Amino acid sequence: MDAFQGVIKFVDPYILGVLISLGIGLIIGLEREYDKLKEEKGIAGIRTFPIVTILGFSLGILTKTFTVWLLIIGLGAFILFLASNHFSQKQEEYGHGLTTNLALIATFVLGTMVSSQFYRDAVATAVIIVTLLSLKTRFRSVISNITSEELFAFIKFSIIALLILPFLPNKTYGADKLINPFEIGSIVVIVSFLNFIGYFLVKFVGSKRGIILTAILGGLISSTAVAWNYASRSKEFPELSKKYSAGIIIASAIMFPRLALLAYIFNTDILKYLAIPFGILTIVCVIATLILMRRDDNKPDTKIKLGNPLNILNAIGFGFIYVIILFAVFYSNQFFGESGLYYSALIAGLADTDAITISMSKFSLDGENLQLASSVIIAATISNMLVKLIITLFKGSTSAKKIIGCAFGSVILIGIIYILLN
Repeated sequence: MDAFQGVIKFVDPYILGVLISLGIGLIIGLEREYDKLKEEKGIAGIRTFPIVTILGFSLGILTKTFTVWLLIIGLGAFILFLASNHFSQKQEEYGHGLTTNLALIATFVLGTMVSSQFYRDAVATAVIIVTLLSLKTRFRSVISNITSEELFAFIKFSIIALLILPFLPNKTYGADKLINPFEIGSIVVIVSFLNFIGYFLVKFVGSKRGIILTAILGGLISSTAVAWNYASRSKEFPELSKKYSAGIIIASAIMFPRLALLAYIFNTDILKYLAIPFGILTIVCVIATLILMRRDDNKPDTKIKLGNPLNILNAIGFGFIYVIILFAVFYSNQFFGESGLYYSALIAGLADTDAITISMSKFSLDGENLQLASSVIIAATISNMLVKLIITLFKGSTSAKKIIGCAFGSVILIGIIYILLN
C-alpha cells in the first residue's frame, strides 16, 4: 500500500489514470482475444478493450471541467453503437452473443471509475469480470450436469435465503425469550449453504475420483452418510475393507474442523477452546487414515448417495431440532446444571452435531461458559462417533468392524479423558 501511494505521489495523476485504464483494458481484452481466436469469431479483443477503458477514463476526466452530461451522452452513444453493431446483418460472421458487448460497457464504466480515483475498486472489478468470462466452458460443463432436482433445490434455497429470511421478525418470543424467528431462519440458511457446498463438491470433484477424496468431501455434508454407505460397501467388497474404513475415518476427521467453523460463525471466542481437543481428535483420525491408505485406486463404486442438496422438510426439521435443543440446553442447565447439558449433548449427538454446536456456541456468548460449552460440544461429537461405530458394526465387513472399532474407540476414549480433565 505504501509503495502504491508512492507511485501516486510521483506520477502525474492523468498519466497514472491512463496507465491503470490501459492495464484494466488489457486484462479483459486478453481474455476476449483468446476467446475470439478459439471460437474464430468476435468483435473486440486486446486492442479494443484498452481503447474503450481509456475512452471512459478520458470522458470522466472531462466531466470535471465541463458537464456530467458529456459522460452520460458518451455512454449512451457507446451503447447505441454496440446495439446497432450487434443487430447489423454484417456481423453474422462474428456471432450475436451479448457477453462481449456487456464486457465492453463494463470496461467503459471501469474507465470512469479510474477517473474518480477508484483505482483498487476498478482493478478488483476487472479481475472478477475476467474470472467470470474465462469460466464459460466450466460453467457450461457444470450446468449440463445439473439435474432438475438440483436446480429446483437451488431455487428453493434462493427463495428461503433472499425472499423469506429477510422478512422474518427479528424479535424474541416466549416466556424465556428463546424463540427468534429470524435467528432460527438464519441458522437454517447457514447450515443449508454449507451442505450445498459439500454436495456439489462431492458431485463435481469427488464422485468417482477415489474412495478417500470422495469421503473427505462427503464429510463436509454428513460423515454419518459416508459411514452408512462405506460400511455397506466394505461388506460387498471385502478386499477394499481397509480403504472403505479409511474413508469412514477421514470423513469423521472432517467433522471436527467443520464443527469448529460452525462454532466460530456464531461465537468467535469459543474456537480457542475447541482448537486443541478438535485438533488432537482430527490428528488421530488422519494418522489412522494414513496407516490404512497406501494406494487409493479409482473405483466405480466410490459415489456417495447424499440425497437432495436441499430438502425443504429436512431444512424445516433441522429448524425444529435446533429449537428443541435450544430449550433442552436452557432447561437442562436451569434444573440439572452441567450434568443436564451433557445429557442433552449425548442425546443430540445421536442425530445431529450441528444443532447442539450452534446452540452451545450461542449459550456461551457471555464469555462465562466457554470451557463448559466446548466440553459439551465434544461430548456430542463422542456420541456421534459412537453412532458411526454402531453403524459399522451392523453393516460393515469383519475387517472394517475391527479397524473402525480401534480408531473410533481411541477417539471416544481421548474425548472422554479430555472432558474429565477439564
